[in-house]
Order: sequence, then structure tokens, then C-alpha cells
Amino acid sequence: MKRFAALVAALSLVPAGTAAATGGGRDHLKIVDNPLFVAVHGPGFTVGLSQLGLLTHIDDRRFGIPEAGRPIVREEQVMPTTVRPFQCENGTYRVVSATFETTERASATALRPLPYPPAFGNSFPDIFTFVGILDGATVQNEAGEQLRLYMSDLAHEVLTPKTFTSTNPIHAYFVDQRGRVRDRASLVGRVKVDLRTGAAQHDIVDEGTCHQTATVLGQPGVSVFGPFFVLPFPTTVVRR
Repeated sequence: MKRFAALVAALSLVPAGTAAATGGGRDHLKIVDNPLFVAVHGPGFTVGLSQLGLLTHIDDRRFGIPEAGRPIVREEQVMPTTVRPFQCENGTYRVVSATFETTERASATALRPLPYPPAFGNSFPDIFTFVGILDGATVQNEAGEQLRLYMSDLAHEVLTPKTFTSTNPIHAYFVDQRGRVRDRASLVGRVKVDLRTGAAQHDIVDEGTCHQTATVLGQPGVSVFGPFFVLPFPTTVVRR
């Protein structure tokens, strides 16, 4: 815990202009994102990662939307080596060994509005808050070199009678045996839908070196990070 607090405190030393933050309501996450360190603060959780590793703190009493009365569900899944590889500017990386750890709390069971495809609702019927991590997975590039992968895959969704909002960041560092960052993913997807009019705003801000698309749930052109997707439908990608 002390190490985690020290790493988060170090963010205050980052020069102005190197971090981007969004926030302001329960339907948003606060994201501090720069080439050296990423921290995401959400309802009842904080995730921080860099080339040094990944740290997660979850407060069960505050995680997600606890007043909805849904339980917290924790799971681990060993990823098969046959999953879609990660395509980045400096290499393509295949999984050698990885365990995906997830913490999830649903707040409602409801269909998400368009542009979410119906197939997504079949696979994920609950509106949820989600924290998924790969903490030191082993991947291999085309030359046979093995690297460490530190990754967070997060989502916070809020459904009200008037709006549906969702924030979905994926961040990752590929670290070589000398401790240097070879590639970095920074993909932040945001959705806001006015349920009264159907008007939808959505995009993905891409500030990293990993860019790829694939067909997901029958939707071609979806932005993905290896086997993970940011949003389950095509959208505008803003490169920074």
C-alpha cells in the first residue's frame, strides 16, 4: 500500500501539459496519462501502471454503484496462446503466458442503446463497473524476444432515465528485458447517449503506439488491443 501511495504521489511531479484528465461526474473516470505513468481513479478503485509494474486498489464498500445492491464478482482466466496478437508500431506480440484478473459489479440489467449492437447485450447483459488487469504477462515478438506486458482494461457505465454513459480505457506497457518500454497502449473510449432523442456521442482517444482493428460481434472496423476491444462498434479515433 505504501508503494502504491508513493507512485500515485509521484504524479504531482509530472510537468503540466503531459497529462490528460477527464472527470466531473459519476459517469466519468479521472485519467492521468503520460508516457511514464498512468493512473485511473474511478468509483471505489484506483489503477496505476508503468514500466515498473501495475498496482490496483479496490475499496469494496465504494466500488461501482453499491447502492444498486449487486455483489462484487472476482474471476481469473488463463488466456490461451491462440488469442489475437497485439499489433503495435514496434512489434507484434503473441501471448506466451497470461492470467486476466477481473473485478466487476453490475448496477442494472438492461439493453444498451444504439450504437451498441444487440449481440453485445447478449454477451454482457449487465450495466457494470469493470476492472481487468494483466499484471506481468509474458508475450513474444516476431524475433522470439520475450517481453513483459502490464495492462489495465476498465469500464464504468451509468444508466439513468435520461442518459447512458460509458468510459472505457485500455492502457498497457510492453517492457523488454532491460526495463525499457518497447510499445505503449493508450486507448480511451467514451460514449454518451441521450435516451430521449437517441442522439449519441462517442469516440476513442489514442495516445499510444498500438493501433489495430478487427471484426467484433459481427462489427468490422472495431478498435481493439489484441483480444480486447475498446468499444464494441466502430467510432472516430482521435490520434494524439
